[in-house]
Amino acid sequence: SLARNARRMRVVRLHGIPPPPHTHTKPEGRNVGIFSCLLRRMGTCGLLVPFIVFATVAWLPLSAEELFHARFKSDSADNTYEVGAKAVVEATVTDAFGNAATNGVVEIWADDGWTNVLWRQTLDLAKEQTVKGVFSRDTPGSVRFHAKGLKFARYHDIDRVIFGVGGIRPLTPCPGDFEEYWLGEQKRLDREIAFNVEKTLAPDFSAAGRKAYRVSFPTFNGKRVHGILAIPDGEGPFPVLVNIPGAGPGWSFLRREIVRKGWITLMMNIHEYPISADEQEQAARYRKHLARLSKESGEPKYQRYGWGTGRREAPIYHDMALGMVRAVEWLANEPYADSSRFVYNGVSQGGGMGIILTALYGKFAKSAIYCPSMCDMLAYKYGREPGTPNIIDQTDAHCPPAEKVAPYYDACNFARLVKTPIRMAHGTRDNNCNTVAGIAAFNSLGSNDKALVILPDKGHPVWFKDEATISKWLFDLEGR
Repeated sequence: SLARNARRMRVVRLHGIPPPPHTHTKPEGRNVGIFSCLLRRMGTCGLLVPFIVFATVAWLPLSAEELFHARFKSDSADNTYEVGAKAVVEATVTDAFGNAATNGVVEIWADDGWTNVLWRQTLDLAKEQTVKGVFSRDTPGSVRFHAKGLKFARYHDIDRVIFGVGGIRPLTPCPGDFEEYWLGEQKRLDREIAFNVEKTLAPDFSAAGRKAYRVSFPTFNGKRVHGILAIPDGEGPFPVLVNIPGAGPGWSFLRREIVRKGWITLMMNIHEYPISADEQEQAARYRKHLARLSKESGEPKYQRYGWGTGRREAPIYHDMALGMVRAVEWLANEPYADSSRFVYNGVSQGGGMGIILTALYGKFAKSAIYCPSMCDMLAYKYGREPGTPNIIDQTDAHCPPAEKVAPYYDACNFARLVKTPIRMAHGTRDNNCNTVAGIAAFNSLGSNDKALVILPDKGHPVWFKDEATISKWLFDLEGR
């Protein structure tokens, strides 16, 4: 079965907390995704015959190059080493199910975590499927491994080994007026924009034991921060979980695993439109929103909106982050919410924004951050892989205005202001929000109660199911 043949994640060593249980990850590949989608929607009963026919037709024309999966296995339990140590890394190429790949050509190479190639080898899969190398660094950072089919470029596997985890520091500078600027912007918002809350019942997000409401909060430029607030039945006051989704249309996780019995949940969207429970409607609003932003800025991705103007107030994160602080402060003053038991969690964009919100609000009891974006965004200027959004990708010749603005939104700079107990998890295979930038943010945290989980062979995103120990810690407020 697909589940039996799926590659397994190795047991990890945690930096400060006990190891999680052994877990499985889903097999990769285009066809696997199609099949799993069909199975989820239609169920396995009655699908067996058409599934076999479709699978046979779909798989036969494809070579191992198109379907390969490269597994990079190091001799460290969590892919981390001390500076100067030797890392032995073995690359094995299989098909998408973990079976031996027997035809095609795959290129394997390693770099210094950015542009300098350290080692390169081409594998003729008819002759060999495994290659081994020894790598080291004399400074903190990573050696990054890549695999790519020479004929088919659809799949590009990536992994890292990391040297000197505790010594990885952000390379993006912190402006001298950073803290003063953001405190001033919070005061300016309160001074210039009258506060009011719009709150309406949302039956489409309500469920047994809780009522949900659409809420919105004013911020600069006529915008409103939109969210879903779910409140348990009963007297309260209740503990509160705050969440900002990852990049995309702003799905609500109220129908997923983060909603907990007896907890209030506040999920806030980064985008300035109301949240729909209908996925197609939500996607349509997202497309319309992106089209407007792209037309205004010339940028295809909303994360880069406003960077090239050189104005600190231009990126979309400015107005929305300040409005989100207002939202949390409002909820903390509501009688049904226990202001002493507010926690935050978020992944990817929600991880980077979570560091920002944790810093600016300052009163969370705990925060859990998974593979954060917006970390060390100017690292490329100093020879290291930057965090998302990649300023280098959006401009020609490293647009100076964007580089001027970026440090004011860098999660590493906000991390210095965080005193909240905090946990972070990041996978070494993450090619969306790179691991080293996330580690730089972790090492910048001002909290005296922090721990980092590094997950080898895990890509993007990392979430509750991947790191159960953080989830257990986050919701255990009895012992704090």
